[in-house]
Amino acid sequence: EFTRDWNLVNPTGDQTFVKAGLEALKLKNGAAQYELQHLRFSDNFQGTRHVVNGRWKFGKLDVIANGSHLNSTGDSLDSKFTRAHTVLRYQFNKAWVGGKIGGEDNQVRVVRNDSLTPVSQRFQQYEVFTGVGDSTKVFAEVGYVYRINDSVQNNRLQEVNRSNNVYLKSRLINNSNTRLSLFANYRELQYARDSLTDEKTLNTRLLYNQQLFQGGIRLNTTLESSNGVLPQQEFTYVKTEPGQGVFAWQDYNGNGVQELNEFEVAQFQDQAEYVRVLLPNQIFVKIRNNSFSQTLTLNPQSWASEGGFREVLSHFYNQTSYIVDRKIRRRGDNFNINPFDEGDEAPLGLSLNFRNALFFNRGKQRFTTSYTYLSSSSSNLLSLGLQTQKLKSHQLNINHKFWEQWLLNLKGALSTNESISENFTNRNYELDTKDVFPKLSFLASQQTRFDVFYQWVQKENLLGLEEELLQQNIGVSFAYNNVEKISINGEFKYIDNDFSGSAFSPVAYQMLEGLQPGTNYTWNVLFQKRITKYLDANISYFGRKSENTKTIHTGSVQLRAFF
Repeated sequence: EFTRDWNLVNPTGDQTFVKAGLEALKLKNGAAQYELQHLRFSDNFQGTRHVVNGRWKFGKLDVIANGSHLNSTGDSLDSKFTRAHTVLRYQFNKAWVGGKIGGEDNQVRVVRNDSLTPVSQRFQQYEVFTGVGDSTKVFAEVGYVYRINDSVQNNRLQEVNRSNNVYLKSRLINNSNTRLSLFANYRELQYARDSLTDEKTLNTRLLYNQQLFQGGIRLNTTLESSNGVLPQQEFTYVKTEPGQGVFAWQDYNGNGVQELNEFEVAQFQDQAEYVRVLLPNQIFVKIRNNSFSQTLTLNPQSWASEGGFREVLSHFYNQTSYIVDRKIRRRGDNFNINPFDEGDEAPLGLSLNFRNALFFNRGKQRFTTSYTYLSSSSSNLLSLGLQTQKLKSHQLNINHKFWEQWLLNLKGALSTNESISENFTNRNYELDTKDVFPKLSFLASQQTRFDVFYQWVQKENLLGLEEELLQQNIGVSFAYNNVEKISINGEFKYIDNDFSGSAFSPVAYQMLEGLQPGTNYTWNVLFQKRITKYLDANISYFGRKSENTKTIHTGSVQLRAFF
């Protein structure tokens, strides 16, 4: 906001900021403030800004006024920026009426040719509103907003559109057990150019929270609908310093040409040599975005002291959630707000997520158990075509502490993970995965911990070349954590990958998680030390070794300052 207030663009040099002001105060009616501000960067910028603020109360009438004016000069840009905003509100016994007037006029010019830059803009806005109730409890407010927008056309600020808005804000129920809120905004946008089609939009949001049986049952519901655009963004990959990127290039076809379907999210830091860069040629598709979220929580903990079957139930905790987010193509003035309606054509974006988590002895250390079922699917329209992901999984997690210093953890999972790319069939897979992961921990103290673990993983691709992987991991780890001084973590793993199929493919990269068939070793150490109250030092080291590759060592040093 400071940058926008002063229209700053890459200022350099020594900075000087001076301000002085006056304040007129009358306790009965209010106060007014004036402030003169001057900002200078020795190399390329200086500006003066006048700021006025006032607030007054005359009986049941409240008046709030704010304004500012900026004059700035620089080596490449000069600007004049005026802003004003006024609010009047009259309070009745249980109701209110009011109005708002606001506007901005921001003109930024290039010094060498006196032309306006694209950031220059101007708008005027007028609003009236009325409401009933208590805005901190139960209330309803409706309002009307009229706005005119000007933008740069032929090196002048000219009108580009104007809009009429009607809105509703309300909190219909608000007590210790129930909350219900509703928001809606309808807008008609009229373009100054006859070649552009006028638009009508409707945005809504419904929030409902319910609590029953002293918090034993909690229900949270959200329903939202809005208009927008979905970019079909094209992108490319640019090489950066090793370890500073996100993606790794795998030349699957061996032609030495970097192709879009040959980049993977790097599994290891030394492979992260590329970043994704968006190209400027965007294509926007008008969409209607409808979403629904429902969460149901069952927590019978309050029955813990009642004995019998209710006491048994008090050890359990269950949370169920369902989320749907659908993006459909918007045609004309269609205001379909139903998130479950698929429409007449395939959605441009769709996310479905169902999750149920059942806990026993949640938050405790004796036979703590959780079972989680997850079913999700998503599809997105990219410049490369439609991308679809589906996942179903069953996860079991058991923790049990015994003999005061020993902790046993057992994880098991069954999952099916499917990925379909419309234009790159070599990236399609459906992985059927079985995973068992027991771990035994010795808690030497509150700060020190030693672990030994074993993991058995079986993956099978049901599509394409039907690759298979049987993976076995054996490892040890340790952790020492003294919050006030130092923290040290380390891990060593032996990984045996029994893999059948082509090991150099997008599917194999996902299944092997960046490692190689056969024997692999990985190890890492992380050292963190608090030097002062405001300065931390982090030293990390990671190594790995596969049968047919040289040992790879990766290290980094980081200083982190807190202001």
